[in-house]
Amino acid sequence: MDCPVCREPLIVAEREGIELDVCLWCRGLWFDAGELALLAEKLGRTLSAGEGGVVPAATSEKARPCPRCDRAMEKVVLGGSSGVLLDRCAGHGLWFDHGELGSLVGQMAVAPGSHAEAVLRFMGETFGAGAPSSPAAGDAAGEVKR
Repeated sequence: MDCPVCREPLIVAEREGIELDVCLWCRGLWFDAGELALLAEKLGRTLSAGEGGVVPAATSEKARPCPRCDRAMEKVVLGGSSGVLLDRCAGHGLWFDHGELGSLVGQMAVAPGSHAEAVLRFMGETFGAGAPSSPAAGDAAGEVKR
């Protein structure tokens, strides 16, 4: 699969039963259908709208191709009133640009009695380090220039 932003191959990162496709250049994340709900469960958090409760968004951002089927994804908002703008292929999953997952997780309600430290550590280890140190800067819409 290729990144919908910079078209570089995505790599698979798996730990704690969570498998994500990651772009090392733009640091975007692909969640196959159902994986966001699994992450929320592992973090001991809940999505108020649920993964299927996304709202179509009106934006001038260019449509991006789905990493699975290469069709144009729709722009959607997930996460309540101050939601996060994401790219979604209804049949395959969600694309998060760098930083969008953190914004969404910050909006999720914490489930009582949850113990998510290991998953949070994994997310920090996987996405906080290891990205190439010299990718070209992107524009406001997240496009990576080379």
